[in-house]
Amino acid sequence: MMSEENDKAFVQNLRKVLDETEAQMDPRIRMRLRSARLKALESLKTPVPWYDRFPRWVTAGGLATAMVLVLTLSLWTSSDHTTIPSGQVEDLEILTTQEQMELYKDLDFYRWLETSDHLG
Repeated sequence: MMSEENDKAFVQNLRKVLDETEAQMDPRIRMRLRSARLKALESLKTPVPWYDRFPRWVTAGGLATAMVLVLTLSLWTSSDHTTIPSGQVEDLEILTTQEQMELYKDLDFYRWLETSDHLG
């Protein structure tokens, strides 16, 4: 109960101080303040579009995020998943091993031996 009385007294004192300040103010400043207040009240009557309710950086950030997602998904889904044929894998194994290089250097000779019937 006591706080309501204090609040009422505070509001009355504040209103009194503001009214005195307004009375001492230059008339040009009073007119500018009044026109600004009326303009602000008029702007409340017109509906605000949904895209103006957010700050510009939020809208730009959301658009940039959406573009990155679209680009990522399009690159991920359109990438060509080619498999290496088995012949190339065997060649890769031959090239990476060092153990039997002599055998692979003379591979044509060994193939000739296998196909020819000169052993007897």
